[in-house]
Amino acid sequence: MTSAPVKTLIRGGRVLDLDGDLDQPTLADVLIEDTSIAAVAPDLPAARTAGAAVIDAAGRLIVPGLVNAHYHSYDTLARGLMEDLPLEQWGTLCGPLAIGRSTEEIYARTLLGAVDCLRNGSTTIQDMATLVPLNDDHVDAILDAYRDAGIRVILSVSIRDLSQVDTIPWLAELLPDELKPLVGTARDDFGPQIDFVTRQIARIGDRGGMVRWALSPSAPQRCTPALLAAVGALARERAIPVYTHCYETRAQRVFARDHLDAFDGSAVKLLEASGLLGPHVTIAHGVWPDAAELDRIAATGTNVVLNMLSNLKLKSGVAPLLDYHARGVNLALGCDNSSCSDVQNLFEVMKLFCLMAAVSTPGPTPITAATALRAATLGGARTAGLADKLGAVRTGMAADLLILDLADPAYVPFNSAVRQLVFADAGRAIETVMVNGRVVVRDRRMATVDEAALRRLVERAMPTVRRDFARSRDGFARVRPALEEVQRRVWADPLALNRFVGGPRF
Repeated sequence: MTSAPVKTLIRGGRVLDLDGDLDQPTLADVLIEDTSIAAVAPDLPAARTAGAAVIDAAGRLIVPGLVNAHYHSYDTLARGLMEDLPLEQWGTLCGPLAIGRSTEEIYARTLLGAVDCLRNGSTTIQDMATLVPLNDDHVDAILDAYRDAGIRVILSVSIRDLSQVDTIPWLAELLPDELKPLVGTARDDFGPQIDFVTRQIARIGDRGGMVRWALSPSAPQRCTPALLAAVGALARERAIPVYTHCYETRAQRVFARDHLDAFDGSAVKLLEASGLLGPHVTIAHGVWPDAAELDRIAATGTNVVLNMLSNLKLKSGVAPLLDYHARGVNLALGCDNSSCSDVQNLFEVMKLFCLMAAVSTPGPTPITAATALRAATLGGARTAGLADKLGAVRTGMAADLLILDLADPAYVPFNSAVRQLVFADAGRAIETVMVNGRVVVRDRRMATVDEAALRRLVERAMPTVRRDFARSRDGFARVRPALEEVQRRVWADPLALNRFVGGPRF
């Protein structure tokens, strides 16, 4: 005998449908049975909703849960520790916080990041996890934290087989050998790394649909062609999505030109030769591709996840988002690391997406509030092959949704749901968050996590984090002159591309 489904009725809210009225959305009931949306319609009959727990959504806006399509959980505890550094310097300072951490710290930082995401409306996150060393217990700690928070995760473990010193232009010649370990000299064989990831997928599975596995070669300049080809083959064999960084900074553009001779100086050509372009692949950042590379990204159906907050804070420039859009590239949005964007809030990213378009051309653009919301929902879902499950409040979709209070000043007067959500709200109006049919945020507080206990857990970890960060800062001070010389040379290089508003000045 099968048991009756668990029902929840969200009654009488305005349901924001990207294909419907975006200004004054229709009033409707949303019936959830177990983990999925069973019906969306005005005034569902009592016989259909009998036995359902009721959430009164009068005066509320119902929105699909957001997909944070690029995030790293490893440095959540480093929020607020850094500013005014380009990526290559930030990475040297922050990278050691991923190495040799305790299981308790990994659980605490992951849970804290999940709470931050959920309270800001992200019901699905793509965590490109960095683990050194690779350890089953640490993977379990990450996934247990996500389970305890109640968030959906697209999990990948970042792998690479080239050292940091070897992948930053000129740095190997600028640094004496004794200082190179402070930046990173490890070159680990990729075979055991891929074996580890493959074993985790088999060992853990999908945890009832709440975990979607992915593969993440860190970036084309950090991986040998052999590693990239092995990832491409595994992705095809297992039908697994791939997420990788590409062309985040001007330095990476210069590095590709000078070191990828076999691929005409193109990181995109290297990815394509490795089987790592296509609808199953998502490029994070994509700030510095040239026109020919933009064409290949578009022609192959490759996704791009934009991370404007971190790109601006790390001086990386503005991605050519209008060029991507004009070519029909599927765009998703991400918040990136907590130490280089400082928030896990896609409301801020959606607004910035629109504003970056506004300073990219003086004329009209196709980047509207609706475009931003689509990128933050369906665009992100599509990167993981989940567009038939996530990103809309519709019958048959997973019950991942947000309920926003329209009495919040951001919506008074109520002129346009989608514009006020993107331009006026910063997530403050989020009242309820549901993931997979389960309420995880109720009355603006976590329903799944004791937040006071979480703060205590974090505080227990912080003396070690602060001690290790102080050591990292001391080491960084010793290598900073060489890194600053790299930055000077990068910007002195006569590169034709410009990704800075108003032109770069160095």
